[in-house]
Amino acid sequence: MIEMPRIWTVTDASVSVLWVKAKGEDYRLVRKARQLYRNIVAGKYRVALPFHWRLEVAGALRSFVAARKLSLSEARKAIKWLIDFALEHCVVCEPTVSWDELIAVSDEWGFHLYDTLYLLLAQRVGGVFWTADLRLYRQWHQRPDLHGIRVAWIGYYPHTGVPLVPP
Repeated sequence: MIEMPRIWTVTDASVSVLWVKAKGEDYRLVRKARQLYRNIVAGKYRVALPFHWRLEVAGALRSFVAARKLSLSEARKAIKWLIDFALEHCVVCEPTVSWDELIAVSDEWGFHLYDTLYLLLAQRVGGVFWTADLRLYRQWHQRPDLHGIRVAWIGYYPHTGVPLVPP
């Protein structure tokens, strides 16, 4: 059997929490995110995650509990499941630059620090950074100088090209 080459990808917490069955989430985005999840589990992608991914996921699940989209018990099961997923299918990475450089790049690019970590990681591994965060995606879309970093909105999965007009 010929082994399929695996491509690096980066997923942020906004995509990862779509894998959890939470009330009120956009079913189209959930469907696309789960398609990505199945491809990861099938071995199509290697996943790089920044060190803070677990904190972002935990924060999102806490928000789901506060909004009554998940019960506390469901959130506990979800965080365990997502951490087990990360241990089995992902490489958790430290920042690729010093903290001073990270802050300078974040300021220069105009992104939040945690978003800059995802962007730099995607740049380093040469993979596609998948996000469900439209604010982040639109901000990146408006920066043609950053289009060398491949960022894709999960609503377009599996297509990764830069659309003429962002969603």
